Amino acid sequence: MMTTGLSTIRIAFVFEYARDNNDWMFGSLIESLGARLPGLQSTCIHGVFPTYRPGGLRAGRIVNLVWVYLQVVLHLTFFHHDAVLVRSAPPGVQLWTMWWARFRRVPVLCWMMDCHPEIEARKLERLGFTGTARFLRGMDASLMPRFSVIVALDKAMADFVRSRAAGVEVLEHPTWNAGEAAGMQPVSYRPGSGAGPLRLAYSGNLGTAHDLSAFSGLLDQLARRRPVELHVIGSSAAGEARFLELGSKPGVSIKTNPRVSFAELRGLYERWKIDAGVVLLAGESCGVVSPSKFLGYIDFGVPLVYLGPPATSTAEVCTRFGGGFWMPVRAGSRDSKAVADSLLDVGRMRDAAKGARAAAAHFAGLNADSLADMLLPRLERLPGIAAAMQYRQNGRQVAS
Repeated sequence: MMTTGLSTIRIAFVFEYARDNNDWMFGSLIESLGARLPGLQSTCIHGVFPTYRPGGLRAGRIVNLVWVYLQVVLHLTFFHHDAVLVRSAPPGVQLWTMWWARFRRVPVLCWMMDCHPEIEARKLERLGFTGTARFLRGMDASLMPRFSVIVALDKAMADFVRSRAAGVEVLEHPTWNAGEAAGMQPVSYRPGSGAGPLRLAYSGNLGTAHDLSAFSGLLDQLARRRPVELHVIGSSAAGEARFLELGSKPGVSIKTNPRVSFAELRGLYERWKIDAGVVLLAGESCGVVSPSKFLGYIDFGVPLVYLGPPATSTAEVCTRFGGGFWMPVRAGSRDSKAVADSLLDVGRMRDAAKGARAAAAHFAGLNADSLADMLLPRLERLPGIAAAMQYRQNGRQVAS
């Protein structure tokens, strides 16, 4: 008779917001892995406060960080796990997890959402704290090569990770929209064909990884020819303040709105008749942050305006699918004019909306199931999981 415990596969999943279905993808991923790994027993290590709120230094974020860090130590010291899959929030938790996992030789797979502590190292370097930045990078370079597998969100991030963790297998897989409204649900109107002001949307937080300088130049170009309304949704107070400064420009109106669920976004776009969605990324953030806001536009057939570096999924929407208009980093007035011309051209906007729908169809196939398919053979190679699967297989053979 087969002993149940010996055939159980125990995987710990570490992520700050593991109880909030609006902010995490672990739920659908665990479900997909469970369908592929019979006997999976999952343990979720998460923060005290389950709901994301913009602002990295909020008291709730700090409490979450301390709690998750303590829970990682507890679980990796006193409980048995065949593997750990850690997502990089709260900041640096993937390195903390790797540090403690190595004592009991527990394999760790990292799902890299933002490349902490490199983000902090770059900030510190700008402030003159070069020694501290060097220490963080040294710690990163020491622990990252110990991961069994690292999942990066786009090519730019994969390239950075490979430079820091030579020899580790790096998989590329974008984020996806998990929840009741996931999937393509194009708006009923035709973006770019309405009268009145050009209506743009920025959905999500505006942090230090987002640069407004090129966008400011684009607004100047647009406002000379047509009034512009920018609807900001779900940004922090600091982010809203930065956007509101743009409202001082003649012909530019800024409207701020609280964060809403993905299910509610389409209704807002319908009400406001949004023509295009804005995605911003500073050049220095290329490879350490991957903008995922594009999904909140293309799933509704809304074209993109992307101001940022190449090799991101957002750039792919614009270049490969023609689902929007891209201004590269350090764009000049000629680039701003070209994008402005496109946004004000009904024919180009019609083609971009069509490209956005094509991109949405492509990214809809990249979800929990596709990531589980990528991870499965890597998990099956891990000693504890391989042994549990072999024990289960032997039990089936004896029973037959």
